[in-house]
Amino acid sequence: MGWCTLEEMIYGDDHHVWVRPKGRTFTVGPGTYKIPAFNDVPEIFNVSLMDNVDNPFAVHSSKAVGEPPFFLGCSIFFALRDAIKAARQENGISGYFELRMPATSERIRMACLDDIAVDCISHPEKNDLRRRNLIAENFQPKGSH
Repeated sequence: MGWCTLEEMIYGDDHHVWVRPKGRTFTVGPGTYKIPAFNDVPEIFNVSLMDNVDNPFAVHSSKAVGEPPFFLGCSIFFALRDAIKAARQENGISGYFELRMPATSERIRMACLDDIAVDCISHPEKNDLRRRNLIAENFQPKGSH
């Protein structure tokens, strides 16, 4: 969950000029690198383990344990993407939109393009619906990548 929503590498570049020298990694530890805490886990988080498995060494002939958490973490990213798509449809916006990982709370909010997000994005068009659609086509919240 944290990999898809919180864990963002920030390094010195043209978008992060406050990180010096250029190219230096800013997110080097828990003080600067956001990792999930106990309060970030949902209150209801159901997990079930397999009982009576024939293969005691691996699940379905798997050889590693690193890939399953990443694969399952993607389900969170795509669930958030579906929720953003629904929010955009409520605001009269349809079609493709780019969402970069991690889907931070800031990126999610800006991607929804609700009234507050639209007001925060500068655009010369005055017609609300046309402005919202132009922003939807052209705006991408930027990260370090």
